[in-house]
Amino acid sequence: MNQIVVIAAAVVGFAIAAPKLMNVYQGDNAESINSVSVKSNGPQTAIGYRNAGGQFDFNSSMNGLHVQVLVDTGASSVTINRSTARRIGIELDDRDFNNFADTANGRTSFARATIDEIRINGIVVRNVRTAVLKDTSLNKALLGMTFLNKLKKFEFQGNQLKLIQ
Repeated sequence: MNQIVVIAAAVVGFAIAAPKLMNVYQGDNAESINSVSVKSNGPQTAIGYRNAGGQFDFNSSMNGLHVQVLVDTGASSVTINRSTARRIGIELDDRDFNNFADTANGRTSFARATIDEIRINGIVVRNVRTAVLKDTSLNKALLGMTFLNKLKKFEFQGNQLKLIQ
């Protein structure tokens, strides 16, 4: 009897979770559980889905290495922290942090850099101006307007964000 109850509970749990899992993973070549690549003869399109916090995350490749990014249309540039910059091959000296910006967390210094290539699914953008903040100022990479402006368009539809190149 106990085995039947355990099996029934597992089946009910799977029935509840399966639709959510099916909505999250779409496509054989998706680079992220939150996004899909749409392949067609037309423009490259990546679709991201709103996360539990109401934001849009994408898995990206920066200079060939995985970096999760948060889309931020209020950020004037792609913004990464110093550890991420170092990991993707951008070496900076403390003297490089000689620019200042007002952020949601207050005034902070940053260094200017360029990311050679950012990929999100089938979308490829090269030579992306980037702000590098000290690690204590930023814990997640922001996909700002220096990337988004190089797209044909981006659009919100319900719980989806489409990036179109």
